[in-house]
Amino acid sequence: MKKEKAAITTVSDKCRYCRSEIPAGAVKCCHCQEWLDGRAESAIEADEIMVAPRDPAVRPAQLPPACFQSRLAATIPQVSYWTFYFALSMLFYIVIALHWTFGPEDRIFLISFMFNAMQMFFSAAGMVWFEKLLDRFRAEIPVITGWSAERSEEYYLKNRERVFANGVPLAVGLIICTIAVIGDSQVIGMPFATEAGRVAYLMYEFSFLFWSASAIVYFIKFAMFIREFGDLELRILIIQEEESGIRMLGKFILQTTLFAVIPYICSITARHIGGWNFSSLLSVWFALFGISILFYLFWPIYNIHRAMIREKDRKLNLVSYELNSLLSRPRLERENIHKVRNLLEIRNYLHEINTWPFDMNKVVGLLSAVIIPMASILVDRALKGGQ
Repeated sequence: MKKEKAAITTVSDKCRYCRSEIPAGAVKCCHCQEWLDGRAESAIEADEIMVAPRDPAVRPAQLPPACFQSRLAATIPQVSYWTFYFALSMLFYIVIALHWTFGPEDRIFLISFMFNAMQMFFSAAGMVWFEKLLDRFRAEIPVITGWSAERSEEYYLKNRERVFANGVPLAVGLIICTIAVIGDSQVIGMPFATEAGRVAYLMYEFSFLFWSASAIVYFIKFAMFIREFGDLELRILIIQEEESGIRMLGKFILQTTLFAVIPYICSITARHIGGWNFSSLLSVWFALFGISILFYLFWPIYNIHRAMIREKDRKLNLVSYELNSLLSRPRLERENIHKVRNLLEIRNYLHEINTWPFDMNKVVGLLSAVIIPMASILVDRALKGGQ
C-alpha cells in the first residue's frame, strides 16, 4: 500500500496542456483540469471514439490522383512528377527559344521566357505536391476532431473530391489565358519587333499561363474547405508539436502559400526583363494577386486562430484561478510556495504561446516575398513616369 502511494506522488512527467508537473498515475491535471489521456470534458457521442495522436511512422494508404495535373503526370509513372513537369516546361521553352534564336528578335527575351517556364513548372508540379501534402493531413483529422477513423476518412474523401474537381479549374484557366492573350495583344502591348515574334509569344503565354490560372481555382476551393473545417468543433491544443494536429495544418498553409509566391515572383521577374510595359491594368492584376496570397494565408484559418485564443484564455483563467486561490490564503505554507512558482512559470509560458497555427517569424519572410515584387512594379512605373 505504501509503495502504491509513493508511486502516485512521485513526479514523472509534465502536463502536455499547461506543462505543470504531474504525479505518476494521475489521470487529470490538478492545475488546468485537463484529462491527461486526451479525453474531453463533455460526453463523447456513441458513434465516435477518441484516438491517440497518430504514429508518424504509419502513413495512410496513397489515394489515386485527383487534379488534372496529377493525373497527367501519372500517365508516365516511370518518372517523378517534378521531372515530368520540368521536362514539359523545358520543352515549351526550347520551342520558343529555337524560334527566337533564328529570328530577328532581341535575345534578352530568352531570359524572360525562362522565368515563364519556371512559372509553369512550379505551378503544375506544385499542384501535384499540394495534393499529396493535403492527403498527408487526412491522418490528422481524427486527432483534431475526435471522430472515428471511418468518419474522418469519409469526410476527407468527400471534400477532396470537391476541392480537386477539374471542371471549373480547366474552364477558368482557359478563360484567364484567353483574356491575358487578348490583353497583351490589344491593350497592354508587347515589346517585339515582328508580328511573328508576337504570335509566337502569345502561343507561349497561353501555354505557360494556363497552369498558373487553373491552380488559382484549386487554392480558392481549398481555402473554402479549411474555412469550413475551422467551423467544426475541433479539439484545440495550443501546446502541440509542429508536425501534428492544428500545427501541421498551419504549416501546410504556410508551405502552400510559399509555393504560390514562387510563380508570382517568376511572373513579375519575367516582365522586368526586356522592356515590358507595366501598365495600370497589369499593375492592378499583380497587386490583386499579391493581396490574394496574403488573404489565402490568414482567412482560411482565422476561425481556428480565434478558437486557439479562446483555449489559451481558458487555460490562463484556470491557472490564474488556482494562483489566486493560493495567494488569497492568510498564510502561504511551504509546500505551496513551489506551486505558486510553478503556476507563475506556467502562466508566463501560456502568455508567450502563438495563437496562429504557424510560425509568425516565417510569415514575416513570406510577407517580404510578396511585398518586394509589388514594390518593384511601383518603382518601375515611377521611373517610366507612370506609363
